[in-house]
Amino acid sequence: MKKLSIGIQTFSKLLEENCIYVDKTNIIHQLITTGSCYFFSRPRRFGKSLLVSTLAEIFSGNRKLFSGLAIDSLPYAWEQHPVVMLSFAGISYITPENLEKGIKVKLQDIANQQAIAVNAELTPGEMLGSLIKQLAQKNRVALLVDEYDYAILQHIHNPQMADAIRETLKNFYSVIKDLDPYLKFVFLTGVSKFPKTSIFSGLNNLDDISLDADYNTLLGYTKTEILSYFEEYIIKTANHNKYSTDQLLEDIKLWYDGYKFTIQENALNVYNPFSVLLLFKKGDFANYWFETGTPTFLINILKNYDYPMQEFESIEATQSELGRFEIKNIPIKALLFQTGYLAIRSYNPTTKNYVLGYANKETVDSLSSLILSSMTHIAEDKFNSVTANLLQIFETSNLPALQKTLTTLFAAIPYGIHVSEEKYYQTIFYLLLKMIGANIIVEQQTNIGRIDAVVETKNSYFIIEFKINSSATKAIAQIEEKKYYEQYQSNNKKITLIGIAFETTTRNISSIEYKEM
Repeated sequence: MKKLSIGIQTFSKLLEENCIYVDKTNIIHQLITTGSCYFFSRPRRFGKSLLVSTLAEIFSGNRKLFSGLAIDSLPYAWEQHPVVMLSFAGISYITPENLEKGIKVKLQDIANQQAIAVNAELTPGEMLGSLIKQLAQKNRVALLVDEYDYAILQHIHNPQMADAIRETLKNFYSVIKDLDPYLKFVFLTGVSKFPKTSIFSGLNNLDDISLDADYNTLLGYTKTEILSYFEEYIIKTANHNKYSTDQLLEDIKLWYDGYKFTIQENALNVYNPFSVLLLFKKGDFANYWFETGTPTFLINILKNYDYPMQEFESIEATQSELGRFEIKNIPIKALLFQTGYLAIRSYNPTTKNYVLGYANKETVDSLSSLILSSMTHIAEDKFNSVTANLLQIFETSNLPALQKTLTTLFAAIPYGIHVSEEKYYQTIFYLLLKMIGANIIVEQQTNIGRIDAVVETKNSYFIIEFKINSSATKAIAQIEEKKYYEQYQSNNKKITLIGIAFETTTRNISSIEYKEM
Protein backbone atom coordinates (compact mmCIF):
# COMPACT_ATOMS: atom_id res chain seq x y z
CA MET A 1 0.00 0.00 0.00
CA LYS A 2 1.45 3.36 -1.03
CA LYS A 3 1.88 6.04 1.62
CA LEU A 4 -0.29 9.11 2.04
CA SER A 5 1.43 12.37 1.11
CA ILE A 6 0.44 14.28 4.26
CA GLY A 7 2.63 17.32 4.79
CA ILE A 8 4.74 16.63 1.67
CA GLN A 9 4.86 19.63 -0.66
CA THR A 10 7.85 18.57 -2.78
CA PHE A 11 7.08 16.50 -5.88
CA SER A 12 10.37 14.59 -5.95
CA LYS A 13 10.12 13.74 -2.23
CA LEU A 14 6.58 12.47 -2.71
CA LEU A 15 7.82 10.02 -5.34
CA GLU A 16 10.93 9.02 -3.38
CA GLU A 17 8.82 8.10 -0.35
CA ASN A 18 6.42 6.03 -2.47
CA CYS A 19 3.41 8.24 -1.77
CA ILE A 20 0.20 8.37 -3.74
CA TYR A 21 0.27 11.11 -6.37
CA VAL A 22 -3.10 11.98 -7.85
CA ASP A 23 -2.03 12.61 -11.43
CA LYS A 24 -2.94 16.13 -12.52
CA THR A 25 -0.23 16.35 -15.19
CA ASN A 26 -2.68 16.23 -18.10
CA ILE A 27 -4.15 19.52 -16.83
CA ILE A 28 -0.67 20.87 -16.07
CA HIS A 29 0.35 20.05 -19.66
CA GLN A 30 -2.53 22.16 -20.95
CA LEU A 31 -1.48 24.95 -18.60
CA ILE A 32 2.13 25.13 -19.74
CA THR A 33 1.48 24.64 -23.46
CA THR A 34 -1.35 27.15 -23.93
CA GLY A 35 -0.05 30.12 -21.93
CA SER A 36 2.94 31.50 -20.09
CA CYS A 37 1.85 33.93 -17.39
CA TYR A 38 -0.76 32.89 -14.81
CA PHE A 39 -2.35 33.69 -11.47
CA PHE A 40 -4.15 30.88 -9.66
CA SER A 41 -5.93 31.17 -6.31
CA ARG A 42 -7.20 28.43 -4.05
CA PRO A 43 -7.87 28.13 -0.28
CA ARG A 44 -5.05 27.09 2.01
CA ARG A 45 -4.06 23.42 2.22
CA PHE A 46 -5.41 22.67 -1.24
CA GLY A 47 -2.08 21.61 -2.75
CA LYS A 48 -0.79 24.85 -4.27
CA SER A 49 2.76 24.25 -3.03
CA LEU A 50 2.91 20.73 -4.47
CA LEU A 51 1.65 22.11 -7.79
CA VAL A 52 4.41 24.73 -7.83
CA SER A 53 7.01 22.06 -7.02
CA THR A 54 5.67 19.89 -9.85
CA LEU A 55 5.98 22.79 -12.29
CA ALA A 56 9.56 23.34 -11.12
CA GLU A 57 10.49 19.74 -11.97
CA ILE A 58 8.85 19.98 -15.39
CA PHE A 59 10.68 23.19 -16.34
CA SER A 60 13.91 21.71 -14.99
CA GLY A 61 13.49 18.99 -17.61
CA ASN A 62 13.35 16.11 -15.12
CA ARG A 63 11.28 13.85 -17.33
CA LYS A 64 12.33 10.69 -15.50
CA LEU A 65 10.26 11.78 -12.49
CA PHE A 66 7.12 11.73 -14.63
CA SER A 67 7.47 8.24 -16.02
CA GLY A 68 4.04 6.64 -16.19
CA LEU A 69 2.18 9.91 -15.61
CA ALA A 70 -0.09 11.52 -18.18
CA ILE A 71 2.36 14.22 -19.29
CA ASP A 72 4.98 11.62 -20.21
CA SER A 73 2.85 10.45 -23.12
CA LEU A 74 1.84 13.94 -24.27
CA PRO A 75 3.79 16.09 -26.76
CA TYR A 76 6.26 18.18 -24.78
CA ALA A 77 9.90 19.11 -25.49
CA TRP A 78 11.22 18.70 -21.90
CA GLU A 79 13.62 21.59 -22.45
CA GLN A 80 15.66 22.60 -19.41
CA HIS A 81 14.98 26.07 -18.00
CA PRO A 82 16.45 27.74 -14.93
CA VAL A 83 13.81 27.93 -12.19
CA VAL A 84 13.35 30.64 -9.57
CA MET A 85 10.89 29.31 -7.00
CA LEU A 86 9.81 31.52 -4.10
CA SER A 87 7.45 30.53 -1.29
CA PHE A 88 6.31 33.44 0.85
CA ALA A 89 4.93 31.06 3.47
CA GLY A 90 8.51 30.51 4.61
CA ILE A 91 9.58 34.16 4.68
CA SER A 92 9.35 36.35 7.79
CA TYR A 93 6.37 38.71 7.68
CA ILE A 94 6.37 40.38 11.11
CA THR A 95 7.24 43.83 9.73
CA PRO A 96 7.95 45.25 6.26
CA GLU A 97 11.63 45.35 7.21
CA ASN A 98 11.60 41.66 8.21
CA LEU A 99 9.81 40.79 4.99
CA GLU A 100 12.28 42.68 2.82
CA LYS A 101 15.22 41.05 4.59
CA GLY A 102 13.62 37.61 4.27
CA ILE A 103 13.10 38.02 0.52
CA LYS A 104 16.71 39.04 0.06
CA VAL A 105 17.96 36.05 2.06
CA LYS A 106 15.83 33.71 -0.06
CA LEU A 107 17.07 35.24 -3.33
CA GLN A 108 20.66 35.03 -2.11
CA ASP A 109 20.16 31.32 -1.35
CA ILE A 110 18.89 30.72 -4.88
CA ALA A 111 21.82 32.66 -6.35
CA ASN A 112 24.30 30.63 -4.29
CA GLN A 113 22.71 27.37 -5.45
CA GLN A 114 23.11 28.53 -9.05
CA ALA A 115 26.69 29.78 -8.46
CA ILE A 116 25.65 33.33 -9.36
CA ALA A 117 26.80 36.53 -7.65
CA VAL A 118 24.01 38.94 -6.69
CA ASN A 119 24.68 42.22 -4.91
CA ALA A 120 23.07 42.00 -1.47
CA GLU A 121 22.96 45.82 -1.25
CA LEU A 122 20.26 45.95 -3.93
CA THR A 123 16.55 46.10 -3.16
CA PRO A 124 14.66 42.77 -3.29
CA GLY A 125 13.20 43.70 -6.67
CA GLU A 126 16.58 44.63 -8.07
CA MET A 127 18.07 41.40 -6.73
CA LEU A 128 15.30 39.40 -8.46
CA GLY A 129 15.98 41.24 -11.72
CA SER A 130 19.71 40.64 -11.51
CA LEU A 131 19.21 36.96 -10.68
CA ILE A 132 16.80 36.31 -13.54
CA LYS A 133 18.86 38.20 -16.12
CA GLN A 134 21.97 36.19 -15.25
CA LEU A 135 20.10 32.87 -15.26
CA ALA A 136 18.56 33.76 -18.63
CA GLN A 137 22.01 33.57 -20.21
CA LYS A 138 21.50 29.78 -20.04
CA ASN A 139 17.84 29.77 -21.09
CA ARG A 140 14.71 31.73 -20.34
CA VAL A 141 13.61 31.39 -16.71
CA ALA A 142 10.53 29.90 -15.08
CA LEU A 143 9.44 32.17 -12.19
CA LEU A 144 7.20 30.36 -9.69
CA VAL A 145 5.81 32.28 -6.71
CA ASP A 146 3.87 30.35 -4.08
CA GLU A 147 1.54 32.12 -1.60
CA TYR A 148 2.38 35.55 -2.99
CA ASP A 149 -0.12 37.16 -0.57
CA TYR A 150 0.81 35.20 2.57
CA ALA A 151 2.40 38.14 4.37
CA ILE A 152 -0.60 40.40 3.69
CA LEU A 153 -3.10 37.84 4.97
CA GLN A 154 -1.20 37.40 8.22
CA HIS A 155 -1.89 41.09 8.94
CA ILE A 156 -5.36 41.39 7.44
CA HIS A 157 -6.80 42.17 10.90
CA ASN A 158 -4.46 45.18 11.08
CA PRO A 159 -5.14 47.27 7.94
CA GLN A 160 -2.30 49.71 8.58
CA MET A 161 0.33 46.98 8.83
CA ALA A 162 -1.23 44.99 5.98
CA ASP A 163 -1.01 48.11 3.80
CA ALA A 164 2.66 48.57 4.69
CA ILE A 165 3.36 44.91 3.87
CA ARG A 166 1.52 45.26 0.58
CA GLU A 167 3.64 48.28 -0.33
CA THR A 168 6.81 46.25 0.22
CA LEU A 169 5.47 43.48 -2.01
CA LYS A 170 4.32 46.00 -4.61
CA ASN A 171 7.88 47.28 -4.94
CA PHE A 172 9.14 43.72 -5.26
CA TYR A 173 6.58 42.46 -7.78
CA SER A 174 6.75 45.62 -9.94
CA VAL A 175 9.99 44.45 -11.58
CA ILE A 176 8.44 41.32 -13.08
CA LYS A 177 6.81 43.13 -16.02
CA ASP A 178 10.14 44.42 -17.33
CA LEU A 179 11.69 40.96 -17.04
CA ASP A 180 9.38 39.52 -19.70
CA PRO A 181 12.15 39.02 -22.33
CA TYR A 182 14.01 36.79 -19.86
CA LEU A 183 11.04 34.72 -18.69
CA LYS A 184 9.70 31.49 -20.15
CA PHE A 185 6.87 31.03 -17.67
CA VAL A 186 5.38 32.93 -14.73
CA PHE A 187 3.05 31.29 -12.21
CA LEU A 188 1.78 32.93 -9.02
CA THR A 189 -0.47 31.33 -6.43
CA GLY A 190 -2.28 32.75 -3.45
CA VAL A 191 -5.56 32.82 -1.57
CA SER A 192 -6.74 36.32 -2.45
CA LYS A 193 -6.38 38.80 -5.27
CA PHE A 194 -5.09 42.15 -4.01
CA PRO A 195 -5.29 44.63 -6.92
CA LYS A 196 -2.73 47.08 -5.54
CA THR A 197 0.26 44.74 -5.38
CA SER A 198 1.37 45.80 -8.90
CA ILE A 199 0.98 42.21 -10.11
CA PHE A 200 -2.48 42.64 -11.58
CA SER A 201 -1.93 46.16 -12.86
CA GLY A 202 1.68 45.76 -13.95
CA LEU A 203 1.55 42.37 -15.64
CA ASN A 204 -0.86 43.09 -18.46
CA ASN A 205 -0.59 39.55 -19.81
CA LEU A 206 -1.25 37.84 -16.45
CA ASP A 207 -4.07 35.33 -16.96
CA ASP A 208 -6.18 34.75 -13.85
CA ILE A 209 -7.39 31.15 -14.24
CA SER A 210 -8.84 30.80 -10.74
CA LEU A 211 -12.42 30.43 -12.00
CA ASP A 212 -11.71 28.88 -15.42
CA ALA A 213 -13.57 25.66 -16.13
CA ASP A 214 -10.43 24.09 -17.64
CA TYR A 215 -8.63 24.32 -14.28
CA ASN A 216 -11.54 23.64 -11.93
CA THR A 217 -10.07 20.26 -10.87
CA LEU A 218 -6.38 21.20 -11.05
CA LEU A 219 -6.32 21.01 -7.24
CA GLY A 220 -8.52 18.97 -4.92
CA TYR A 221 -9.77 15.43 -5.52
CA THR A 222 -12.75 14.43 -7.63
CA LYS A 223 -14.86 11.45 -6.57
CA THR A 224 -13.42 9.43 -9.46
CA GLU A 225 -9.87 10.19 -8.30
CA ILE A 226 -10.67 9.15 -4.73
CA LEU A 227 -12.10 5.84 -5.97
CA SER A 228 -9.17 5.25 -8.30
CA TYR A 229 -6.19 6.23 -6.13
CA PHE A 230 -7.40 5.41 -2.61
CA GLU A 231 -9.29 2.14 -3.00
CA GLU A 232 -7.26 0.30 -0.33
CA TYR A 233 -7.68 3.18 2.12
CA ILE A 234 -11.43 3.34 1.45
CA ILE A 235 -11.79 -0.33 2.38
CA LYS A 236 -9.55 0.06 5.43
CA THR A 237 -11.42 3.14 6.69
CA ALA A 238 -14.83 1.56 6.09
CA ASN A 239 -13.78 -1.50 8.11
CA HIS A 240 -12.47 0.75 10.87
CA ASN A 241 -15.85 2.50 11.10
CA LYS A 242 -17.74 -0.80 10.75
CA TYR A 243 -19.87 0.17 7.79
CA SER A 244 -19.97 -0.28 4.03
CA THR A 245 -17.74 1.50 1.55
CA ASP A 246 -20.87 3.10 0.02
CA GLN A 247 -21.78 4.61 3.38
CA LEU A 248 -18.19 5.78 3.87
CA LEU A 249 -18.22 7.51 0.49
CA GLU A 250 -21.49 9.24 1.36
CA ASP A 251 -19.98 10.51 4.59
CA ILE A 252 -16.79 11.68 2.86
CA LYS A 253 -18.96 13.64 0.44
CA LEU A 254 -20.96 15.18 3.30
CA TRP A 255 -17.86 16.19 5.25
CA TYR A 256 -15.30 17.20 2.64
CA ASP A 257 -16.90 17.65 -0.80
CA GLY A 258 -18.64 20.75 -2.13
CA TYR A 259 -15.95 22.84 -3.82
CA LYS A 260 -16.40 24.09 -7.37
CA PHE A 261 -14.37 26.88 -8.92
CA THR A 262 -16.31 27.64 -12.08
CA ILE A 263 -19.83 28.56 -13.22
CA GLN A 264 -20.00 25.70 -15.71
CA GLU A 265 -23.08 23.73 -14.63
CA ASN A 266 -21.77 20.25 -15.38
CA ALA A 267 -18.36 20.91 -13.79
CA LEU A 268 -17.22 18.40 -11.18
CA ASN A 269 -17.05 19.19 -7.49
CA VAL A 270 -13.76 18.58 -5.74
CA TYR A 271 -13.09 17.34 -2.22
CA ASN A 272 -10.77 19.05 0.23
CA PRO A 273 -7.56 17.01 -0.33
CA PHE A 274 -6.00 17.74 3.07
CA SER A 275 -9.01 16.49 5.03
CA VAL A 276 -9.43 13.39 2.84
CA LEU A 277 -5.80 12.41 3.42
CA LEU A 278 -6.11 12.90 7.20
CA LEU A 279 -9.30 10.84 7.24
CA PHE A 280 -7.55 7.94 5.55
CA LYS A 281 -4.59 8.24 7.91
CA LYS A 282 -6.55 8.44 11.17
CA GLY A 283 -9.67 6.53 10.19
CA ASP A 284 -12.13 8.95 11.80
CA PHE A 285 -13.99 12.01 10.60
CA ALA A 286 -12.90 15.34 12.07
CA ASN A 287 -12.41 18.97 11.09
CA TYR A 288 -8.82 18.46 9.96
CA TRP A 289 -8.53 21.33 7.50
CA PHE A 290 -10.04 23.88 9.85
CA GLU A 291 -7.85 22.81 12.76
CA THR A 292 -4.59 23.49 10.90
CA GLY A 293 -4.89 27.16 11.80
CA THR A 294 -7.43 29.11 13.82
CA PRO A 295 -8.67 31.97 11.59
CA THR A 296 -8.66 34.63 14.29
CA PHE A 297 -8.71 37.43 11.73
CA LEU A 298 -11.79 35.90 10.12
CA ILE A 299 -13.70 35.76 13.41
CA ASN A 300 -12.76 39.38 14.13
CA ILE A 301 -14.05 40.47 10.74
CA LEU A 302 -17.29 38.50 11.17
CA LYS A 303 -17.72 40.16 14.56
CA ASN A 304 -17.41 43.57 12.92
CA TYR A 305 -20.16 42.56 10.51
CA ASP A 306 -22.34 41.41 13.44
CA TYR A 307 -21.95 37.72 12.52
CA PRO A 308 -24.19 37.67 9.40
CA MET A 309 -24.07 33.86 9.20
CA GLN A 310 -27.70 33.36 8.13
CA GLU A 311 -27.10 35.42 5.01
CA PHE A 312 -24.65 32.87 3.64
CA GLU A 313 -27.12 30.01 3.16
CA SER A 314 -27.55 31.31 -0.36
CA ILE A 315 -25.98 34.58 -1.38
CA GLU A 316 -25.13 36.05 -4.76
CA ALA A 317 -21.83 37.63 -5.74
CA THR A 318 -20.33 38.96 -8.95
CA GLN A 319 -17.18 37.46 -10.40
CA SER A 320 -15.40 40.72 -9.61
CA GLU A 321 -16.49 40.52 -5.96
CA LEU A 322 -15.16 36.99 -5.63
CA GLY A 323 -11.91 37.69 -7.38
CA ARG A 324 -10.46 40.51 -5.32
CA PHE A 325 -10.77 42.77 -2.32
CA GLU A 326 -9.17 45.80 -0.75
CA ILE A 327 -7.47 45.60 2.63
CA LYS A 328 -9.52 48.47 4.06
CA ASN A 329 -12.81 47.35 2.51
CA ILE A 330 -13.13 43.57 2.66
CA PRO A 331 -16.39 42.13 1.28
CA ILE A 332 -17.15 39.38 3.77
CA LYS A 333 -18.58 37.01 1.14
CA ALA A 334 -15.40 37.33 -0.93
CA LEU A 335 -13.26 36.59 2.11
CA LEU A 336 -15.30 33.50 3.03
CA PHE A 337 -15.17 32.25 -0.56
CA GLN A 338 -11.46 32.79 -1.04
CA THR A 339 -10.60 31.18 2.29
CA GLY A 340 -12.74 28.13 1.50
CA TYR A 341 -15.77 28.48 3.80
CA LEU A 342 -18.22 29.35 1.04
CA ALA A 343 -18.36 27.57 -2.30
CA ILE A 344 -20.04 28.12 -5.65
CA ARG A 345 -23.42 26.39 -5.73
CA SER A 346 -24.79 27.62 -9.06
CA TYR A 347 -24.90 30.52 -11.49
CA ASN A 348 -27.78 32.93 -12.00
CA PRO A 349 -27.81 33.76 -15.74
CA THR A 350 -30.35 36.53 -15.21
CA THR A 351 -28.25 38.51 -12.74
CA LYS A 352 -24.96 37.04 -14.03
CA ASN A 353 -24.06 36.34 -10.42
CA TYR A 354 -22.56 33.36 -8.66
CA VAL A 355 -24.75 31.75 -6.01
CA LEU A 356 -22.72 30.75 -2.95
CA GLY A 357 -23.40 28.52 0.02
CA TYR A 358 -21.50 26.75 2.79
CA ALA A 359 -19.01 24.26 1.40
CA ASN A 360 -19.58 21.15 3.54
CA LYS A 361 -20.08 19.77 7.06
CA GLU A 362 -16.50 20.45 8.10
CA THR A 363 -16.70 24.15 7.32
CA VAL A 364 -20.18 24.55 8.85
CA ASP A 365 -19.34 22.69 12.07
CA SER A 366 -15.98 24.35 12.61
CA LEU A 367 -17.00 27.89 11.81
CA SER A 368 -20.26 27.59 13.75
CA SER A 369 -18.51 26.27 16.85
CA LEU A 370 -15.85 28.97 16.74
CA ILE A 371 -18.38 31.76 16.23
CA LEU A 372 -20.65 30.46 18.99
CA SER A 373 -17.71 30.48 21.36
CA SER A 374 -16.83 34.02 20.30
CA MET A 375 -20.41 35.25 20.70
CA THR A 376 -21.11 33.64 24.07
CA HIS A 377 -17.70 33.15 25.74
CA ILE A 378 -18.64 29.49 26.23
CA ALA A 379 -15.95 26.94 25.40
CA GLU A 380 -16.19 25.20 22.01
CA ASP A 381 -16.33 21.74 23.58
CA LYS A 382 -19.50 22.79 25.44
CA PHE A 383 -21.23 23.44 22.13
CA ASN A 384 -20.04 20.13 20.75
CA SER A 385 -21.68 18.47 23.78
CA VAL A 386 -24.91 20.44 23.30
CA THR A 387 -25.16 19.59 19.61
CA ALA A 388 -24.54 15.91 20.41
CA ASN A 389 -27.43 16.07 22.88
CA LEU A 390 -29.68 17.81 20.35
CA LEU A 391 -28.91 15.22 17.71
CA GLN A 392 -29.76 12.44 20.16
CA ILE A 393 -33.02 14.20 21.06
CA PHE A 394 -34.11 14.32 17.42
CA GLU A 395 -32.94 10.81 16.58
CA THR A 396 -34.95 9.37 19.49
CA SER A 397 -37.82 11.88 19.23
CA ASN A 398 -37.24 12.76 22.89
CA LEU A 399 -38.72 16.23 22.46
CA PRO A 400 -39.50 16.83 26.18
CA ALA A 401 -35.71 17.04 26.69
CA LEU A 402 -35.36 19.79 24.10
CA GLN A 403 -36.34 22.70 26.33
CA LYS A 404 -34.01 21.64 29.14
CA THR A 405 -31.03 21.36 26.79
CA LEU A 406 -31.59 24.75 25.19
CA THR A 407 -32.47 26.50 28.45
CA THR A 408 -29.31 25.21 30.13
CA LEU A 409 -27.20 26.49 27.25
CA PHE A 410 -28.67 30.00 27.14
CA ALA A 411 -28.46 30.25 30.93
CA ALA A 412 -24.72 29.61 30.72
CA ILE A 413 -24.08 32.72 28.64
CA PRO A 414 -22.45 35.32 30.92
CA TYR A 415 -24.88 38.11 31.77
CA GLY A 416 -22.47 40.86 30.79
CA ILE A 417 -22.30 39.92 27.12
CA HIS A 418 -26.01 39.50 26.43
CA VAL A 419 -27.16 41.58 23.51
CA SER A 420 -30.64 43.04 23.34
CA GLU A 421 -31.00 42.68 19.58
CA GLU A 422 -33.14 39.77 18.50
CA LYS A 423 -30.63 38.76 15.87
CA TYR A 424 -28.08 37.80 18.53
CA TYR A 425 -30.28 35.04 19.94
CA GLN A 426 -31.52 34.02 16.52
CA THR A 427 -27.95 33.57 15.30
CA ILE A 428 -27.03 31.34 18.25
CA PHE A 429 -30.02 29.12 17.59
CA TYR A 430 -29.29 29.09 13.87
CA LEU A 431 -25.68 27.97 14.42
CA LEU A 432 -26.74 25.21 16.82
CA LEU A 433 -29.09 23.82 14.19
CA LYS A 434 -26.41 24.04 11.50
CA MET A 435 -24.05 22.03 13.68
CA ILE A 436 -26.52 19.14 13.92
CA GLY A 437 -26.99 19.12 10.16
CA ALA A 438 -30.34 20.87 9.96
CA ASN A 439 -31.55 22.16 6.62
CA ILE A 440 -31.98 25.87 7.23
CA ILE A 441 -34.45 27.83 5.13
CA VAL A 442 -33.81 31.52 5.66
CA GLU A 443 -36.10 34.00 3.94
CA GLN A 444 -33.92 37.05 3.57
CA GLN A 445 -36.76 39.56 3.32
CA THR A 446 -38.19 38.52 6.71
CA ASN A 447 -34.98 37.43 8.37
CA ILE A 448 -35.20 39.41 11.62
CA GLY A 449 -36.27 37.28 14.53
CA ARG A 450 -37.15 34.02 12.88
CA ILE A 451 -35.71 30.89 11.32
CA ASP A 452 -37.32 28.05 9.44
CA ALA A 453 -35.35 24.86 9.91
CA VAL A 454 -35.83 21.20 9.06
CA VAL A 455 -34.03 18.45 10.95
CA GLU A 456 -34.13 15.12 9.13
CA THR A 457 -33.43 11.79 10.81
CA LYS A 458 -33.79 8.24 9.57
CA ASN A 459 -37.51 8.09 10.32
CA SER A 460 -38.66 11.68 10.87
CA TYR A 461 -38.75 15.30 9.80
CA PHE A 462 -38.83 18.03 12.44
CA ILE A 463 -39.97 21.37 11.06
CA ILE A 464 -38.93 24.14 13.45
CA GLU A 465 -40.03 27.74 13.76
CA PHE A 466 -38.16 30.08 16.13
CA LYS A 467 -39.99 33.12 17.54
CA ILE A 468 -38.67 35.94 19.68
CA ASN A 469 -40.95 37.71 22.18
CA SER A 470 -43.90 35.74 20.91
CA SER A 471 -45.39 32.31 21.65
CA ALA A 472 -44.58 28.78 20.61
CA THR A 473 -48.26 28.38 19.66
CA LYS A 474 -47.92 31.17 17.10
CA ALA A 475 -44.76 29.56 15.76
CA ILE A 476 -46.60 26.31 15.03
CA ALA A 477 -49.54 28.24 13.57
CA GLN A 478 -47.15 29.93 11.16
CA ILE A 479 -45.71 26.59 10.01
CA GLU A 480 -49.24 25.37 9.31
CA GLU A 481 -50.31 28.58 7.61
CA LYS A 482 -47.25 28.69 5.36
CA LYS A 483 -47.44 24.90 4.79
CA TYR A 484 -43.69 24.46 5.25
CA TYR A 485 -44.30 20.73 5.68
CA GLU A 486 -45.87 20.04 2.28
CA GLN A 487 -42.67 19.21 0.39
CA TYR A 488 -41.84 16.49 2.94
CA GLN A 489 -45.18 14.69 3.00
CA SER A 490 -44.39 12.38 0.10
CA ASN A 491 -41.29 10.88 1.76
CA ASN A 492 -43.03 8.40 4.08
CA LYS A 493 -41.51 9.82 7.23
CA LYS A 494 -43.18 11.10 10.38
CA ILE A 495 -43.47 14.90 10.43
CA THR A 496 -43.40 16.86 13.68
CA LEU A 497 -43.88 20.61 13.93
CA ILE A 498 -41.89 22.39 16.66
CA GLY A 499 -42.45 25.93 17.88
CA ILE A 500 -39.75 27.51 20.02
CA ALA A 501 -40.31 30.85 21.74
CA PHE A 502 -37.50 32.99 23.14
CA GLU A 503 -37.96 35.88 25.56
CA THR A 504 -35.34 38.66 25.45
CA THR A 505 -36.22 40.01 28.92
CA THR A 506 -35.32 36.69 30.55
CA ARG A 507 -32.73 35.93 27.85
CA ASN A 508 -33.89 32.36 27.53
CA ILE A 509 -36.44 29.92 26.09
CA SER A 510 -39.94 30.76 27.33
CA SER A 511 -41.83 27.81 25.80
CA ILE A 512 -41.56 24.94 23.35
CA GLU A 513 -44.53 23.20 21.74
CA TYR A 514 -44.67 20.39 19.22
CA LYS A 515 -47.34 18.83 17.09
CA GLU A 516 -47.29 15.65 15.02
CA MET A 517 -48.81 15.81 11.57
